[in-house]
Amino acid sequence: MFKGRKEEIEKLKKFYEGDNAEVAIISGQFGIGKSTLLKEFAANKECIFIEAYETTSKHQFELISKIMGSETVLDGEAFCKEISKRAAEAKQLIIIDQYPHIAKADSEFDKMLHEYITGEWKNLPVKLILCSDAFMLVDKYIKGKKAVWKDSIALDLVVEPLGFYDSCQFFADASPKEAAFLYGITGGIPYNLARVAALLGVDGFEYLGQKQIESDDKIKEIAKKLFLDKESKLGLNPEAVMATELRELAYYNYMLTTLAKGLNRVNQISAEVEKPKDVVVPYLNSLMSIGVCTKDTAITEITNRKKTRYSIVNLSTLFWYKVVVPNYDEYISGNVEGLWTKAQLIMDEYMKEVFVKICAEYLRDRSDKNMLPFTVEEIGNWWVNDDEAGTTDGFDLVSLGKCEDKPATIFAQCYYNNEPIEVAQLKSLIEKTKQLHRQGDAFYLVFANAGFHENAITISSAIKNIMLITLDEMR
Repeated sequence: MFKGRKEEIEKLKKFYEGDNAEVAIISGQFGIGKSTLLKEFAANKECIFIEAYETTSKHQFELISKIMGSETVLDGEAFCKEISKRAAEAKQLIIIDQYPHIAKADSEFDKMLHEYITGEWKNLPVKLILCSDAFMLVDKYIKGKKAVWKDSIALDLVVEPLGFYDSCQFFADASPKEAAFLYGITGGIPYNLARVAALLGVDGFEYLGQKQIESDDKIKEIAKKLFLDKESKLGLNPEAVMATELRELAYYNYMLTTLAKGLNRVNQISAEVEKPKDVVVPYLNSLMSIGVCTKDTAITEITNRKKTRYSIVNLSTLFWYKVVVPNYDEYISGNVEGLWTKAQLIMDEYMKEVFVKICAEYLRDRSDKNMLPFTVEEIGNWWVNDDEAGTTDGFDLVSLGKCEDKPATIFAQCYYNNEPIEVAQLKSLIEKTKQLHRQGDAFYLVFANAGFHENAITISSAIKNIMLITLDEMR
């Protein structure tokens, strides 16, 4: 099931053009769909697709020789000479998935392959794609300072999770509420999305045991089968993904659980995990290097070190550390119903994080399509810290852009709750903008999954540059 990835396919097509040798690096976490993307791209092309196995060099070439259709076992030199021969006749697309397995096992072949791509193959139509889901190994063997490939990379493509709109293709019949939850719990990771599609009956799969069930029960059943039921294990456990990169998960798990609780500043994390700041920061840097965490700064104060906080990147990872890990006793004991009850207590809090990401994607999408009275150039947020209370207050989203070629600032609040938004919340947003020096015209956006009260709709029509947007409109 291949869906989305239009931009990635276009970049690969551009890379494939031309008749000179080039190298592309494709990276991304396990389950993100790299292999599926490359197989889709390689369809109808003359391609050698090698799935490198973690083994010795000798065994590796035994496997490669079978892929090449050779009756004898090739060595590195014979493999390269065979590529030269084939490239003289037709363009060669060579994809080596999990390439660090080869580089670790045979450093001499790693150097030889690079020498051919920059030497004998230089003017031959050889397109080499090296792929891996281990960010640290990619940095060490391919993109790092000591890697022979570092100056020869024509395309460096990091495959990210699918966004909300692409993810919705896997559950096209879902209601807006269902779609938001399914996007959140899957994190836009194709491995998870494909399993949700199977549960929902998309593309001929079974539909939750052929049972037609209510929306809330459907959400519950999917959550159980993906993450809450340890016997099912259908979803991609983020701990298993991190284990491929990190040796000791203890403090990483503790830090991610801390971030999921909303403690997102270094001093807060340090106090919670009982480690000094100079120990915490390297751990956070490691999590950022593999794409699990990100560092946030206020959009208009990017150099202000006092306004730095960290967050979990993927919504699926956030669900795991916000819902499952704090209730690990329920998970291990197999008390799925009890775990779901605990999840419901914080579901609106979790879904608020999901909703903010959907709102940000909505802004980018509508801006790209020229469907807004302004264009969006940068999206972030802005906040003030209350050091005594240990809290922050600010906007859910702040965007910098243009309106009629003049600077514009877009302020947004995203409400995920069960009650329509009242006038008071609109006034609160506008009042809060006085704390921040804006650039040019100001636009005020309020997103709400439960819609707006009539008085809020009436007032907004009389206030310049205010927009009210419901989840139904965004879907």
